[in-house]
Amino acid sequence: MSEELPNYVQENYAKASKMSLEEWLSINPLPALCEPKLDGIRVFLFKSGDKLVISSKHGAIYTPNSSPKVFAAVPEFTRAPHRMILDGEYVKDEGLHFFDVIQVDDRDLRSLPLTERKKILKEILADTGLELRYKLAKTKEQVLTMKDQEIKKGGEGLMLKDPGSTYGQHNSWLKLKRFDTIDCFIIDYADTPEMERTGVPHSWHLGVYDGTREVNLGKVGAYIEKVDPRKVKIGSVVEVRYNEVTDDLKLREPFIIRVRHDKTPNECLLSQVK
Repeated sequence: MSEELPNYVQENYAKASKMSLEEWLSINPLPALCEPKLDGIRVFLFKSGDKLVISSKHGAIYTPNSSPKVFAAVPEFTRAPHRMILDGEYVKDEGLHFFDVIQVDDRDLRSLPLTERKKILKEILADTGLELRYKLAKTKEQVLTMKDQEIKKGGEGLMLKDPGSTYGQHNSWLKLKRFDTIDCFIIDYADTPEMERTGVPHSWHLGVYDGTREVNLGKVGAYIEKVDPRKVKIGSVVEVRYNEVTDDLKLREPFIIRVRHDKTPNECLLSQVK
């Protein structure tokens, strides 16, 4: 059964839309439910009786025995139902944060409005500290203020959600990130004098997919200090900050801010910037 869990996560996890805040608000009337945007690994927690298993969308399986650090703050769920599925993220050095509930016993909750699912989640996670905090924003200005507050605290930004949406409802979630960034994969490396001297690439060609077509977004030769260029290899997925996208689909002033081990090249789509 555990082998099937990553497939279940991959096929069922709710996704954020790719649009501007103005576009999103035009189809999702205020108020908006606002959560901190986490910088972690998307996971589902599966409970069946006394057994707990966590699976990521990229195939990782965690159990209390195999990964005690992941479960360090997870209680026995004495108030929880016999079986359940929770949606959340695992953040390194912080632990687990859950923001949605998909199933309770034999009841599929995905058709319920988000506000109703939040009430059920609150009951399940009472006094555990695992529920992700959220607020309601009644105006666009409040949304932008909350985003700025999260960024000032060192966060990544905000996740906006339509309070009345069903789980996985199209275009009902939106990411408001700190910067304009795009996830790309490394197509190839470029020869540079520094590479000839050190043997380590320091300039790379970036790619995304537009359908089945590979699109070259140009070269990047800059990265923040914590990025190790020895770990940026052909096929690696990297998050790239940029100033703008030119008319010929090249990133202007790009630099790598991290290597993403939680994503695959197939998830790097041109629609991120269209």
